[in-house]
Amino acid sequence: MRLNTSNIAIIKRLLTGKSSRPLKSILRKCEPADIATLFSFYPLRENMHLIQALLSTGQAAEVLEEVPEPQLKSLLEALDEDATRKLFSDYAEDDCAFFLSLLNEDKQETILDLLSPRRAQRLKQILSYPEDTAGRIMNTEVFSIPANLNAEEGIEYLRQKPKDAPFYYAYLTDDEARLVGVVSLREMATAAANTPLMDLAKKDIVATSLESTTEEVSILVERYNFLAIPVVNEDKKVMGIVEIDDVIDIIQEQATADIYASAGLQEDDRVYSPILFSIKHRFPWMLLNLGLAAWVSRVVSLFEGTMQELIILATLNNIVAGMGGNTAIQTLTVVTRGIALEDFSYISRWRVILKEVMVGSFNGFVIGIVAAVLVYYWKDNLMVSIVIWIALVINSMVASLLGASIPMLLKRLGKDPAAGSGVLVTTLTDAAGFFAFLGIASLGMVYFKDYL
Repeated sequence: MRLNTSNIAIIKRLLTGKSSRPLKSILRKCEPADIATLFSFYPLRENMHLIQALLSTGQAAEVLEEVPEPQLKSLLEALDEDATRKLFSDYAEDDCAFFLSLLNEDKQETILDLLSPRRAQRLKQILSYPEDTAGRIMNTEVFSIPANLNAEEGIEYLRQKPKDAPFYYAYLTDDEARLVGVVSLREMATAAANTPLMDLAKKDIVATSLESTTEEVSILVERYNFLAIPVVNEDKKVMGIVEIDDVIDIIQEQATADIYASAGLQEDDRVYSPILFSIKHRFPWMLLNLGLAAWVSRVVSLFEGTMQELIILATLNNIVAGMGGNTAIQTLTVVTRGIALEDFSYISRWRVILKEVMVGSFNGFVIGIVAAVLVYYWKDNLMVSIVIWIALVINSMVASLLGASIPMLLKRLGKDPAAGSGVLVTTLTDAAGFFAFLGIASLGMVYFKDYL
């Protein structure tokens, strides 16, 4: 059932009765993502009643995961003791670890004290892994089967597992719980009853470690088209799995981070972020841009005499800067994305730089000729036409070189290639474009003044 103005109002009225039967009936028919939007419509008191109702229907974790993090943090902090205990005791450990990660250490300790020692210890273990690693996001409920069973015994073993336990593949483990093979459920179900599972298993296992970054995990899942990937420790014991829905979230977060980084924004700066938060994270970038723009203006000021004598240059400056900026962004986008997807496994970095410079040079050469012809017929000035052609060729070469090399350099230095590349590349390209255009024009005025 899709939410609309009518049933949103109905749910609000039902919330006064807390976990009433009609309310729970409506919530069970709604998608978690739709229910999550309700928290924006109701005050805190009704939101607490809504969480109570979701806890009774078993939907709390999957709904709360859809709530924006700043709002989710406020909701978690407002939960009473009984609701907190139920949420962090009854739901999947990876979900609960995510909720805990949003809270400060004192609040985390208060919540962990409410739980059983075993549950608290397991959540602490997940939180001990660094953020954005497989250990932090993995689902610790893993469907594993003893490797010495046959297909029929494996199916029977599967029937004994809880119905709500996630499973995509059968992970075969030896007597020491080490991962020794992987069998698809389809192969296990269609094989002859007495077929040993190890005969069906893939023994060349693709797995990830607890310390692998989420980016590395998403690349593996995308490359091999897995629905889930096992997470193993140093002894090859299965500690959990990363599921496809988690990978989709990772890819979405990476895409958002890249887009935001190109604009000098923090990933957490969203439309619902507090005003002071947005100002705090945007102002330093704006200040940096001002400084860089002033530096570019300083480069232009070196040629004030040339521009005063040949005022036509002022009207054409933006052509060189604009074309160079576009070339730089195209190259930067291709290279940054290639780094993210590990495309450099198939080609050397020097060949990439050479290829991008060649592409930029060709485009600059041809576009430069077109621009020179247009300027000649527009301004009737042969020297300026030649100057803009040469400047576009040089600027396109420089833009391609910078767009390809700067993200590689940042990656080598251990920095995020997407975070600073855009500002550096565009600024340096603009400076190079102005310097080339006005510098060549200055030389032209000295040696070819008769063609003005």
